[in-house]
Amino acid sequence: MKPVWMAVLILMMTSATITHAGSLIRIGDIDGFGYGVAPGFRAANGGPANLDGVGVLDNKDFLPDINRDGNVATGSNDEFDFRSTAEINNASVFAGVGVTSTTGTTGSKYTDISLARTYDARSAAGQVLIGGNPNVGLVRGTGGPFPDPSSDTLPNQPGFVFNFVADKSVYPTPTPIFFNLIFGDYDVTPANVTITLANNSTKVLGLTTQDNSVANGLIQAATVTLLFSDVFTDGGSVWNGSLKVDFVAPNEPYTAFDYVELSTVPLIATPEPPALSMMSIGLTAVVLAVALQRRSRGRVPRPGLS
Repeated sequence: MKPVWMAVLILMMTSATITHAGSLIRIGDIDGFGYGVAPGFRAANGGPANLDGVGVLDNKDFLPDINRDGNVATGSNDEFDFRSTAEINNASVFAGVGVTSTTGTTGSKYTDISLARTYDARSAAGQVLIGGNPNVGLVRGTGGPFPDPSSDTLPNQPGFVFNFVADKSVYPTPTPIFFNLIFGDYDVTPANVTITLANNSTKVLGLTTQDNSVANGLIQAATVTLLFSDVFTDGGSVWNGSLKVDFVAPNEPYTAFDYVELSTVPLIATPEPPALSMMSIGLTAVVLAVALQRRSRGRVPRPGLS
């Protein structure tokens, strides 16, 4: 059976909350690229980087314009490194329920850092943002080592390798698996993702780049739907999980990743449905109209009576 592929879901057009559930294995951590709630930081458009002020930087928020020059880019003094020691050592991996081994899983060195071509020069000058915020003062210094290329043909582009074991008693029935990620400032073409499946076959998916003129530094959520057999092979009493993900954007000079994961559920957007919002507005208008009509007739409605 041929794999069933869904498009990468990018740029949800309303402010949305991301629900994190069902994670099998996660590379990196959910901490808003290391900025957390990003107090005091502004986006390139001048607004708050944390658009709704809720939770850590996430889908539809913005990577901070650190020096507030109206641009988030390489060579614009926007280099940062908020990686933990585990992330730098390629060992920041979260194992979900039923996952008994994550040996061989790598890629966290690419998370919580600006993947900028000017990173090394700024780090050598002690000018990489490594702490603080505009409210209390920025802390700049020498960042950690810049991640080496994920392959000889992908200079400065991130590569993530999932290698894990899952208990069959927890996952007795094959189910769709979702590759989820949170990333920021992908705005240069070409941009695509090469996914190597458990059977070593590959699939190339195109990424929709953002409009840099209106969404500079935008943080986006994406999900790719995979078959269970795309990720798992039968290991007797266990499932052996394997997936390799390479981001191919040779002309992209600046981007960042918060985390990538494999999950039994996709990243879920939960804005208020427009239909419900309009319905509530309509009902409110009706109630006000009835009240005004009754007042004009000199009637005072009693509870429970029309």
